[in-house]
Amino acid sequence: MLPWRDEVRAVRAPDALMRALLFGGASNAAADPVLFVPGWSSTPYSWRKTLPALAARHRTWYVETREKASSRLRPGDQLTVADMAADVAELARQTVAPTGRYGVIAASTGAVLALHAHPLLDPPPAWIILLLPHVAAPVPSAARVLWPCPPSVLEILRWVMLPGARYVHRRRRANGLGGFYRVLRTADPGKLRQSLLTWQAYPGLDLDVLAAVRCPCLVIGASRDRLHPAAAARLIADRLPRGVFVDGRTTAWGHGLEMVATAMSWIGATGRGAGR
Repeated sequence: MLPWRDEVRAVRAPDALMRALLFGGASNAAADPVLFVPGWSSTPYSWRKTLPALAARHRTWYVETREKASSRLRPGDQLTVADMAADVAELARQTVAPTGRYGVIAASTGAVLALHAHPLLDPPPAWIILLLPHVAAPVPSAARVLWPCPPSVLEILRWVMLPGARYVHRRRRANGLGGFYRVLRTADPGKLRQSLLTWQAYPGLDLDVLAAVRCPCLVIGASRDRLHPAAAARLIADRLPRGVFVDGRTTAWGHGLEMVATAMSWIGATGRGAGR
C-alpha cells in the first residue's frame, strides 16, 4: 500500500495502539528528524507528494493518533482533544524524542493537537511548522445528529449518503475535499462519530498558551481555503513569540512540493536543518 515508506511501527499507549510510519532512511540522520502530525481527514495518500520530498532531507515519522482508522481502542476508551494530544506526546516519545533534537510539522487539527501536546513533549522540539492550523475546528453543527446512531446505522448512512455528497462536490476541486471523502470511506464509524463530536464541541484554541512555545515557528495559511481560514493562521503566528506567517494561498500548495521547498528554506535559515 505504501511502498515508499521505510518502516511501520506499532506504538502502544496505556489505552490505545497506534501506527507510526517512517519515511527516509539512515542517510538522512544528520538532519533533524521530523514528527509529522496530520489533520483529522488526512491519510498518507493525502501527503503522497510531500512525504517523499520531505524524507529526502529529514527522517520523517508520520504518526496517526487514536481517531485514525489504523488505531485500536478498547470499548469505553476516550477520544477527547486531551487524549489525542497525549497520543502526540507518546508517539514523539517512541519515535523522534530519543534523538534529543527534532522538529514538528503538523497540519489542520493535527496542528491544534501539536500545540496542546507541546507542554508534554520532552525534550521540546527545536522548531515547529504549522500547516493550515485552526483556532476553532470547522465541524458543522449538523454533526450532532450522529450522536444517537449506533455504528450499524452510521455504516448505512455512510454508504447511502457519501456517493451523493461526492457528486455534489466533485467539481469543486478548490475545496480540497478528496481526502475528506477518502477518510469517510475507510474510517471506523464509531470513531468517526466520536471524533466529529469531539471537534464539534471543541471550544477553540486558548491563544494565551502560545506564549510558552519558545522555539521558532513557521505558520502556513491559505487565503483561498474556506475550511482553513488564513486569519486563524495569522493570529496564531502573531501570538507565538517566534512565529512567522506565510500565505500559501491554496490547500494544494500546502500539500505540495512548493510547501516543502518553503519549509526547507525556513528550516535552513533558522539553522535547524542539519543538527547545528
